[in-house]
Amino acid sequence: AVYVLTDNFSLFHIRFVSDNNSQDENYWSNIDGKPVKNTWSGFAFEQVCLQHISQIKEALGISGILSTVYSWSSKPFVDKEGIAWKGGQIDLLIDRSDNVIDICEIKYVTDKYAISSEYEERLRHRASLFRNVTGTRKALQHIFITTYGIQENANSHIVQNDLTMDALFGR
Repeated sequence: AVYVLTDNFSLFHIRFVSDNNSQDENYWSNIDGKPVKNTWSGFAFEQVCLQHISQIKEALGISGILSTVYSWSSKPFVDKEGIAWKGGQIDLLIDRSDNVIDICEIKYVTDKYAISSEYEERLRHRASLFRNVTGTRKALQHIFITTYGIQENANSHIVQNDLTMDALFGR
């Protein structure tokens, strides 16, 4: 079991207030665009998504379907056939009673998210890894939850459903 602190104010305070020895009164503005703030924004958006599962399910049209929701990860390993697998992590899985598992990617970006060919390959690998480790025979669907949606391109076809942050707040 993994326990996670989910109080957003406490998480923010621990990361940016209690450990901030800076006397810079413009600290938050000065870190705009820096990795520390970008990482925080991604983490915070993921936490908000995890706190709005019922809205996500409603936006997907599956609120009436019995499901289990969890995150998943695997360390690198070698399978029975001697194939070496890289590890992987999935932000959110919605394991549905209708024999479908939604693999949800949560991305905080400041514009539409463009899926590169390399990232599409990572998504395919992660789904194969998940299927190999769990042995599931259910259909796997890629769902993206982003701030502003997915940019349509040659790789966006891997996404079965695309939700924006508006779905979290019922807009």
